[in-house]
Amino acid sequence: MRKATSQDREKVVAILCEAFIDVHIPNSINFVVKNSGNRYKRLKGLMEFQFDVSMLDGSVFLSDDDKGCILYLHRTKFSFKKLLLEIKLLLTCIGMDNMLKVLKREKLLKNYHPKDRYIHLWLMGVLPKNQGSGIGTKLLQESLNTYKNRLIYVETTTLENRNFYKQNGFEIFHETFELDYPLYFLKHVQYGNLFYLYTDHHIIDNYCLCKNHIILEKERQKLSSKIFRTTLFCTHL
Repeated sequence: MRKATSQDREKVVAILCEAFIDVHIPNSINFVVKNSGNRYKRLKGLMEFQFDVSMLDGSVFLSDDDKGCILYLHRTKFSFKKLLLEIKLLLTCIGMDNMLKVLKREKLLKNYHPKDRYIHLWLMGVLPKNQGSGIGTKLLQESLNTYKNRLIYVETTTLENRNFYKQNGFEIFHETFELDYPLYFLKHVQYGNLFYLYTDHHIIDNYCLCKNHIILEKERQKLSSKIFRTTLFCTHL
């Protein structure tokens, strides 16, 4: 796996377009892409938008053989550049008559986003002729390793994709059929070793307690007036 750069834009867009061009079942992509006109052109506009926004606010990874890619969003903040990208997407892909429907969908998604800080697994795709060969699984696992001890969130629409994510450590926390297709909301956290430490002090310092480990999270829970339990999530360097 390697991290994509702006030079990989055409390659990533081509992978995504080829992966989804012949997928006509009700899903998030077909919900956004306007039905009329040149489907490939509209689909390409969507994939270009997702690549550009991921490069602004997240990361894009390519498999070693450039047969698959995965897009993550780290944050969602306003920028004039992103606003221009959204206007372009509206004109080239969504269409004015489809805008209200898409905005309704976005509002629905936000209602079910995790309340805690998270990384959004936005989109992934593998060239059709290479699907089923393990490229997607390997790319997903390798990219998840770059976000250890971070909450990863993804929504998907098909049972096949839902099962794929579940097999790779995701769990469903909500599902809805409020749109024209099902939506499954999943999350993933890859923790390191779990340690329980006890102290008779009111506060335990957040220090590194074992060699080659980083303390990433701490919870204090009162056990008595003087006893506290501290949970430490650690991961190897």
